[in-house]
Amino acid sequence: MNATVSLAISILIFVLILRGQLRGMQTPIKKSGIPLLLPILYISTSLLQLMDPNLRVQGQQVFLALFIGLVISIPLILTTNFEVRNNGSAFIKRNKVVFMILITVFALRFIFVSLVPTSDSSTLAFLCNLVTLSYIVIWRSVSFMKFRRTLGHAPLTQ
Repeated sequence: MNATVSLAISILIFVLILRGQLRGMQTPIKKSGIPLLLPILYISTSLLQLMDPNLRVQGQQVFLALFIGLVISIPLILTTNFEVRNNGSAFIKRNKVVFMILITVFALRFIFVSLVPTSDSSTLAFLCNLVTLSYIVIWRSVSFMKFRRTLGHAPLTQ
């Protein structure tokens, strides 16, 4: 994948995440909370890169990418909270720190890509997408549970 196309896709994903956060602060989240989980579906399409016959990924690289995603998700989880307002609807609590964390993660991705020398750009792109997938899955899943708790819903296991 061309570096310019990769950058454009990354910027688009970043803008959509920021837009979703802003909307969640201004408009109520549907009672089911399913829109919180939709980014997992969107970003999971990046796993189609596994079909690339030129992809050379080692187990250690996958583990490291998943671990980095876990670490990134922790401050996002801690700063994403929900509140019920007067009309009984749930909203994402206003928190500028979430935006600062997302901007930092986005900037670090480009610093990392520019500093890591590799002749295999498809592997590097896959690992970056795996980091993104892992922190979004963890962050959005925990956010969904926080949302359900905020509204007083029973756990999904019942």
